[in-house]
Amino acid sequence: MEIKGFKAFAVDGTNVNGITMEAGKKYHIDGTIKYGTQGNGYHFALHLEDTIRFAADTLPGDCLIAEVIGSGEIVEGWDDYYGYYDLYSCSDLEVIRYLSREEILDYATKLSDIKMKRFIECFKLNDDEIELFSGRGHIVDLAIDYYQRDIKDAYDPENVLKKLLK
Repeated sequence: MEIKGFKAFAVDGTNVNGITMEAGKKYHIDGTIKYGTQGNGYHFALHLEDTIRFAADTLPGDCLIAEVIGSGEIVEGWDDYYGYYDLYSCSDLEVIRYLSREEILDYATKLSDIKMKRFIECFKLNDDEIELFSGRGHIVDLAIDYYQRDIKDAYDPENVLKKLLK
């Protein structure tokens, strides 16, 4: 079985364990495959916006996103608390290619409001990119204010009501 998805890397192409992974190459890890922070295997996500969430938690600064194919032994993981599913750990990972920033943004602009919010929570946008996402809906605009513009009271009920009544 193979599953195509996305994996985040530091800007130098290294994973969270410091292993450099090049596009066009396949990697294998021995041992029992287990998902999670104490797991074993190459972790990846089916959805790009979910990959970015984990990159923000584990990689310093900006990140690279690659299209990957997981194969061999594959274990599924999830995070019920935050509603993240379709997460995997595998014994064999092929790094197909690294996406350009433009490709990542193009992908994100086609997401539903909830998935776009997830993207905006973790992917640092510049001012022009913020404008690309602005005005798409209340959920997205609040996320932009809070996560990108650093308006810490964006979700305050009074401020939300004021925005809705505009």
